[in-house]
Amino acid sequence: MSNVEKPVEELFFESGMGKYDVTKLAIEWIKVKKNEEEYRNLSQKDLLDRAIKDVVTGIATYKEIENIRKKKFSKEDNEEDSSAN
Repeated sequence: MSNVEKPVEELFFESGMGKYDVTKLAIEWIKVKKNEEEYRNLSQKDLLDRAIKDVVTGIATYKEIENIRKKKFSKEDNEEDSSAN
């Protein structure tokens, strides 16, 4: 069974991460991903389940969150520069 097919609870226990670490990282992941197409229309429960899965499977990391934030701020800065001209 692949990680995608496993229940969130099973993935969580297999990850070996502490519940507070998973929760904190999942919340940060949701903050940066919530407006993206694949996350936008999820219910709160599904959004949290998806974020937890992303965390325990290694998709969501603090480094990736930082990269997304940098891209987002860079894009916003470029848009502001374009509108000022």
